Amino acid sequence: MLSVLESNVKRSHKRILIILVLLLAVVALSGCGGVKVDPDTGQTVYTTGIFEPLAAPLRAIIVFFNDRLLTPLGVAYTWGWAIILVAILIRGLLLPLSFKQMKSMKEAQVKTKALQPELDKLKKKYGKDKQRFQQEQMKLYQEHGITQAQMAGCLPTLIQMPILFAFYYAILGLAADTGVVGSGRLQDQPWYFIPDISKPEYRTGLSWLTQGLSFSDIGGSLQYLISPDVWPYLVLPILLAVTQFFMVRSSQASQPKLGSDDNNPAAGMMGQMSWLMTGMFVFFALQVPAGLSLYWVVGNALALGQQLYVNRQKDRWEEDANLKTAAIIKKNGSVDDDSDGTDSDGKPVKAEKARPPKPESSQAKSGTRRKRRKRR
Repeated sequence: MLSVLESNVKRSHKRILIILVLLLAVVALSGCGGVKVDPDTGQTVYTTGIFEPLAAPLRAIIVFFNDRLLTPLGVAYTWGWAIILVAILIRGLLLPLSFKQMKSMKEAQVKTKALQPELDKLKKKYGKDKQRFQQEQMKLYQEHGITQAQMAGCLPTLIQMPILFAFYYAILGLAADTGVVGSGRLQDQPWYFIPDISKPEYRTGLSWLTQGLSFSDIGGSLQYLISPDVWPYLVLPILLAVTQFFMVRSSQASQPKLGSDDNNPAAGMMGQMSWLMTGMFVFFALQVPAGLSLYWVVGNALALGQQLYVNRQKDRWEEDANLKTAAIIKKNGSVDDDSDGTDSDGKPVKAEKARPPKPESSQAKSGTRRKRRKRR
């Protein structure tokens, strides 16, 4: 159990480090976009960047759904629905990879739990040599495919982040006055309660929200927040926070329970990470056009439904993983079978001689003697 806790703590440290790196990337992207202001005309001009090879196809798909599919059908608020269709399309394309990732992570968890006796033997054998223990532990994980499954589990996340950034630049291109094909077409386009899905502009940061807030005038601040120019742009960030939080919680629900948060540092770190991720994404959503937030909320809602479905498959996947693990352990043998006859200090281990069982007559005599002693 202790080894499982240590493994989860290390994994939590890695996840928190990844989140911090993503946070830095988000801050960098929120501060510098693909749009600049032309000093001569005052127009916003979209400039291509490193994500343009991905942003251009996404922008073209949005325009295609709006012009060729939704507008001929007479659908209202076509640009918002075109963004939603793109979100569904991307999630559908990533669905097989996401299922494979979740199944791989579940198999890794089950195998780690099943290998706990083997890990205990390794810890007992190399207890004084932590480096050798980690090497043997890594070797054991590789033999049973745990390391490969954990690496495969990171692949969908790594793929989704560039797509999110590319979609960010695709929306900026459609919202800018000029620069690429389709520029300016997203301006002044409403979507139900949102007056313009091309706002807030990335250049304004949080000023559109904070300029009317004052600690000395609480009533005026509340009146500003509920004004038609502000509250519609707060709905999607709030929905993003809710869907992101429940998505992380749902993902954590599929993890093995190792006790309370007080005795399980990994559980506490995962809880902190869920709040950190939620706050980071909301901070980002408040500074980007509502069209990107709409794409993000729809993607989170679809991912949450996918996670709930996966949680229902947990028992079946665990049974399959247990069968695979048992077969591999039976084929490869236990740690004792691979023992080289030495302990962690390199000294030969003396095999304990098995003592023959006492005959029944001697056992009966020893029992009679104990009874006589008790009577005395």
